[in-house]
Amino acid sequence: MAVLKLQQPQQLRGANLGALSPYAGGDGPIFAPPAHPEDPGEVLRCDYSPMGKEWQPCSTPNSRECWLTGPGGQRFDILSNYETEVPTGITRKYNLVADEMEINADGVLMPYGKVFNQQYPGPWIQITVKNKLKYNGTTIHWHGLRQFQTFEHDGVNAISQCPIAPGDSYTYRFRAMQYGTSWYHSHYSLQYGDGMAGPLTIHGPSSSNYDEPKDPILMTDWNHRSGFQDFQQELEGRPPLMDSILLNGQGSFAGGARNGFKYNTTVTRGKKYLLRLINTSVDTTFVFAIDRHNITVMSSDFVPIKPYTTDHVVVGIGQRYHVVVEASPRRPNGEADMSEAFWIRTIAATGCSNFQLGGLPDERQGILYYKQGSTEYPKTPRAPFSLACRDEPFNQLQPVFRWDVPKPTSIGNETLFEVGVDPYREGQGQPLPNDAFIRWAIAPRAMYLNFSDPTVLNLRNKEWNPDYAVIPKDYPADAWIYMVIYTNRTSIPTSGRLTIPAAHPIHLHGHDFALLQQSAQAFDPALLDPQYTNPPRRDVVLLPANGFVAIAFKADNPGSWLLHCHIAWHASSGLAMQILERQEAAAEILTPARLEVVRDGCRAWDRWFGDEENLWHRNVTIFQDDSGI
Repeated sequence: MAVLKLQQPQQLRGANLGALSPYAGGDGPIFAPPAHPEDPGEVLRCDYSPMGKEWQPCSTPNSRECWLTGPGGQRFDILSNYETEVPTGITRKYNLVADEMEINADGVLMPYGKVFNQQYPGPWIQITVKNKLKYNGTTIHWHGLRQFQTFEHDGVNAISQCPIAPGDSYTYRFRAMQYGTSWYHSHYSLQYGDGMAGPLTIHGPSSSNYDEPKDPILMTDWNHRSGFQDFQQELEGRPPLMDSILLNGQGSFAGGARNGFKYNTTVTRGKKYLLRLINTSVDTTFVFAIDRHNITVMSSDFVPIKPYTTDHVVVGIGQRYHVVVEASPRRPNGEADMSEAFWIRTIAATGCSNFQLGGLPDERQGILYYKQGSTEYPKTPRAPFSLACRDEPFNQLQPVFRWDVPKPTSIGNETLFEVGVDPYREGQGQPLPNDAFIRWAIAPRAMYLNFSDPTVLNLRNKEWNPDYAVIPKDYPADAWIYMVIYTNRTSIPTSGRLTIPAAHPIHLHGHDFALLQQSAQAFDPALLDPQYTNPPRRDVVLLPANGFVAIAFKADNPGSWLLHCHIAWHASSGLAMQILERQEAAAEILTPARLEVVRDGCRAWDRWFGDEENLWHRNVTIFQDDSGI
């Protein structure tokens, strides 16, 4: 079990603002979806009592930019620096239980499901994690949370901790400083694709007004087999194929559906609704749209942006968007559309998905109703927007709170990172030296970690095993780290790595990064034209096929932060590296008492792993064939 003790400085206050509704269960409190007019119930109130009674909430449907006001004109709002200016809340404790469960998400039973609290998706939380999986360890990553000076709670096995052994528990403790919506998921091998994922919201101000919030919307691809069954195909150069598309854990495969219903939600004409969009896929970028409705986008990942309006949103794996939908549908000629049902579409982006032969799954995975209790199927057509694999437009993602990035003195080879497939080098295969598997990489060597020997326990090292893919970055705390990541190149020397024209959603732990440039052109230093003035910020960016991205982040959070492709097959193959940020400072922060908790978890893992009776295949020579993440 892993208990999360989360100090939540940002929590909603009042049912009409969408605060969370707790219910009793298992060993402690867990969370149902938030209370709102469709889901009345007891409301979890935020608690800023440590700040004094003078501090009062100021968020209303007509003023979502405000959060708290205090004495002397003080306030926390959309312009507050969420990395340094954070209201003081209280510590809350929640429980998650990692367990096994058959999942019928789309009319077909998947027998090897792995879930939290016997539900899929997992409960909406804002946590103790108990591992009841019979044959797997686990760790839980809190996607996008900065984990400022709490590197050991980032939830990455073999980096920030050992796996939580079956029957054991682990407590995650950190402060939630950002606000917005994300998700939590297992970072142990391919578990999250089998069901170990759920939404996570930290409430705060918004850059666009709305009347009511809706539950988070998780969109994902889905397999009727466990990822552990299919991963061998990836190693042999045959990318696994996905079966289905789910919206909030519901789908329809080959005309069938779980319980005969698609995901649906009901709105009242004329109101504005907050939607929290999350892509939790293994291998698919989605284009999200609601027929005949405009969408106002107001945040990308955890970063509030200046609102812009569109009729669709491209959501990459691991990315999140807060959007406002106005319940005022219109026909193409501008006339009001008084229909009672409209399709919610999750369309696999062209070139960023890989489904079974015979065609893509039905993109019409949800329904927006204007009549409570309706079961009518919509008749609305899709708008004529592009389905190309891409991110939302660079120039539209303008952060409300401004960062200006200093221009580096130079861009040297130490900033360049090539994504591709490493050819087999004799004697350097994994897990056995002669295993001639195909592995994706971004560091000099594809990542392959030892579950029993995490980086966090080796921060005094002078040298690193090349398989750990450690990239030291020892800079002053006020310096910036710059990186150029590319999939193809023109004039710079080749590393011998095979480049493949595939797009990759690149995720960085421990930081929001500034996206200085994103290009579909093959990389050449002469093409660098970074935007240093208030560039887009986020924690997942799509690296275009045959293109490059340039990013930068502050060296202000010591630790060894994972940077990886969020296509699960690629991450498990080895497309990842550790940015070892200010190693000496990280070693000083992680005191012996803090590290002893990590060592306790490692001792429990080693005891479990050391007993072959615990393993799926007894007398097996190789336990781990993937990178570990």
